[in-house]
Amino acid sequence: MKDMLENNGNETRTLVPYLSPLAAWGLAFGCSVGWGAFVMPGNTFLPIAGPWGTAAGMAIGALILFIVGVNYSYLMNRHPEAGGAYAYARSVLGYDHGFLSAWMILITYIAIAWANATALSLISRFLFGDLFCFGFHYQIAGYSVYMGEILLASLVFIAAFIVCALGKKVLSIIHTASALMLFLGAAACFIAVFLHRGRSLDFGPAFSTTGSAPVQIFLIIIHAPWAFIGFESISHSTQEFKFDRKKSLPIMGAALVTGALTYIMLTFVASSAQPDGFSNWAEYISGLGTLEGINALPTFYNARNALGAPGLAILGAAALGGIITGVIANFVAISRLLWSMANDGMFPKPAAKLGKHGTPVNALLLITGVSLILPFFGRTAIGWIVDVTTIGAVIVYGYTCISAFVAGVRDKDKKAEVCGIVGAMVSVGFILYYLVPSYWSIGKLATESYLILAVWSLLGIIVFRMLLSRDTSRRMGKNETVWVTLLFLILIISFVWMRQSASDESVLLAEKIMNLSDPEKNEVIMEHISDFDSRVNLRILINVLLISAALIVVFSIFSIIKKREAQIEAEKQEAEQLSRAKSIFLSNMSHDIRTPMNAIIGYTSLALKEKDIPQGVHTYLNKIDYSSKHLLSLINDVLDMSRIENGKMELFPIPMDINEAFDQLGDIFSVQMREKGLDYRIDHSGVKHSAVLCDKNRLMRILLNLVSNSFKFTPAGGSVTVSVTQTGTEGENGIFRIRVRDTGMGMSKEFAEHIFEAFERERSSMIDNIQGTGLGMSITKSFVDMMNGTISVSTEKGRGTEFVIDLPLKLVDPSEIETDEEKKAVDEKVDFSGMTVLLTDDNPINLEIAEMLLTDLGFSVETAENGRAALEKVRKAPEDKFSLVLMDVQMPVMNGYEATRGIRALEGKRAEIPVIAMSANAFEEDVQNALEAGMNAHIAKPIDVKLMTETIERILSERK
Repeated sequence: MKDMLENNGNETRTLVPYLSPLAAWGLAFGCSVGWGAFVMPGNTFLPIAGPWGTAAGMAIGALILFIVGVNYSYLMNRHPEAGGAYAYARSVLGYDHGFLSAWMILITYIAIAWANATALSLISRFLFGDLFCFGFHYQIAGYSVYMGEILLASLVFIAAFIVCALGKKVLSIIHTASALMLFLGAAACFIAVFLHRGRSLDFGPAFSTTGSAPVQIFLIIIHAPWAFIGFESISHSTQEFKFDRKKSLPIMGAALVTGALTYIMLTFVASSAQPDGFSNWAEYISGLGTLEGINALPTFYNARNALGAPGLAILGAAALGGIITGVIANFVAISRLLWSMANDGMFPKPAAKLGKHGTPVNALLLITGVSLILPFFGRTAIGWIVDVTTIGAVIVYGYTCISAFVAGVRDKDKKAEVCGIVGAMVSVGFILYYLVPSYWSIGKLATESYLILAVWSLLGIIVFRMLLSRDTSRRMGKNETVWVTLLFLILIISFVWMRQSASDESVLLAEKIMNLSDPEKNEVIMEHISDFDSRVNLRILINVLLISAALIVVFSIFSIIKKREAQIEAEKQEAEQLSRAKSIFLSNMSHDIRTPMNAIIGYTSLALKEKDIPQGVHTYLNKIDYSSKHLLSLINDVLDMSRIENGKMELFPIPMDINEAFDQLGDIFSVQMREKGLDYRIDHSGVKHSAVLCDKNRLMRILLNLVSNSFKFTPAGGSVTVSVTQTGTEGENGIFRIRVRDTGMGMSKEFAEHIFEAFERERSSMIDNIQGTGLGMSITKSFVDMMNGTISVSTEKGRGTEFVIDLPLKLVDPSEIETDEEKKAVDEKVDFSGMTVLLTDDNPINLEIAEMLLTDLGFSVETAENGRAALEKVRKAPEDKFSLVLMDVQMPVMNGYEATRGIRALEGKRAEIPVIAMSANAFEEDVQNALEAGMNAHIAKPIDVKLMTETIERILSERK
């Protein structure tokens, strides 16, 4: 993702930073603690574990989720982009896993937003009676839905949209103030209760009357994912931080601590007192079903009991703050997720549109539009959806922890590995608790919640199939784990749903017959049995339809993947054929171009040796020589690129002095730089250990490419600076950082992103007259990659460019490097007087040039116009006549390979005569073919006299 703000009319193209640390805490805290903190203590937590069991369970649960937070923080720093767990799974594990993570995030966050908005009407019934129960009404699952309450929830959604869309400053102020109002209100009520009870913390009984204390605490810990869902929501807004991302962990930790404190404080508030007729909180909580109004809400009753009407107002304001920040925070998180997915092509593109304030307005409109439908289904049905969030959250947490573990392995970060695997194990434990069929499975979630989760998983497979069928870039469908996981969820959840439905039937029947006489019991049981078959058949039908639909979609996915694999295989074969055709074409072109190039370079070299050449002619010859060698370098670039693409380029590391290489680099360009008026500097003072093992030719090629580019693109008066420093060591390797910086014309940001791609050149009137193939930087990048290094570029139009290379090079003992004396002995001119060479070439011009060069070296030269003639001359000559045969390859009558095989088939010493290919066929496979035919070496045309001399000397010395 681009982190740069770009204006386009009244819109922006990326998210604008606006979150302060406090505002980020407000999002994390408000998203994780909402309306539930005011209802769950009395309805759920106290019956399970009592006040102290709840306090212990919440504290431990927050600590466990802090481990998950460590993984989120690690990934937020590693992948600073919107999308949270979706972005991390996509980047680390692939787009398939990113989709599944996003699919579970969507149901999780949107359900929490719906729960908070519709909780307002639920709480208002207890506090204000029938104030909003007006207009049309109906019942769903035993809950009466009124028009007034629908309007109330709809207004909350609309208000949340307006706050989120109109401006980030207003958004930040409102959700931060709401979060503070929630926490401070809960704290004020707890303090008031504490003081009202005479500073006593004896809220006895400390634990629930059912089960042991450890089991009660465990059952509270199991609620932790539900209780703290959303503490990680700031991961979706990472691009909007106005602070260092390293602060994300303390912020999430603060959200968990304040969230746990809020639940604990309100649990103590709920258990602090009870209405007349109840001796303790346990009796009070068990009798809530018989109470009405504020007495049926223990937290509100006890706030009023401790502070009177002000206490009720304070807690009411805190609850309102919880609802507001809960809806807003989840709208923010979901909209950033959809924006990120839309940018990746995983969601309709309009969701990527940002308004003038940098907010994803279309995503917010979609969320609001869907949300406005939900109040019509009533609070009970929404509660079923909210239950699904527990499983959705632990799946998302599991994905994030696995992503952190995999990223840690890649980064060799042990802390990330350990936290990742621990977090993943915790997440798997939560998932198994809720999904594995056992006696634990009964009563964990509402029965309908399991059915909703199964349907959501089925929809996930369908959407995955739709995305896969439109995935032209083939990013998806690479990992079957995703759709197998969704299929598994449908199978196991539908089984749990069937089982829990049967349990509900049993409980319902037991409640009906509890206080009946035997005849009445029998009658009720018979009625139940008569309806049982139809209910079971209906559930079986639903189950079969769910599983059948899932299997059909999975088979369709499998079919798409198989067709894609077949298409990929066909494309691979076609690419291989094209590659072979390209290689043949390049080989032919190389041969056909190198043949006349050999004549141009050869005759120019010979002409420059002539005496008494007029100065003007000498100048022209020098320019011809320079231009022909430049043309040859372009041809070599094409050949090198072909070798790299075919994986046939190899490194040949030797002990070398890296400081000496940079000194040579300075010498090579010093004259040119001075003549152009450039300030040229080489600095290797930062190298501590200069003796390294490296392919010197490839390293010099890298440096030459970079410095020659700086030279070409830097106008007179500018500067080119090259430096190398040793930044550290890893095992036997030293890490060397090379910088090549110039003050030239620079590049556009758009072109800089593609500079290392083959044949890329920026189009500009300033550089159109500068020659090049566009292969130099691609070859440079390939060489750096082969050396296990990295290369990056920073540039600005008109301000210059800097390339930074980090290379790990093995450190060696300086004694292993060849000395100057040894080099001098090798470089001394060799005299081949008294030796006869058989020169074979069908091109008279090439024959003439080579003959003159060889004669200059002291050879006596005989020639042959094709391979058959050469074979006959060797056969008829005395055994010791020819010291060497230089053989062209591509010749009429008999080519060089055939001629060489013929020579090797002769008898006696003739079969051992060294044969060196001297050919315009210069590909790696041409060298290999020459060796396989029995030749001793290969020299490419145009002839490099120094290389030819060194090769001949090496082959002749080996023969001795």
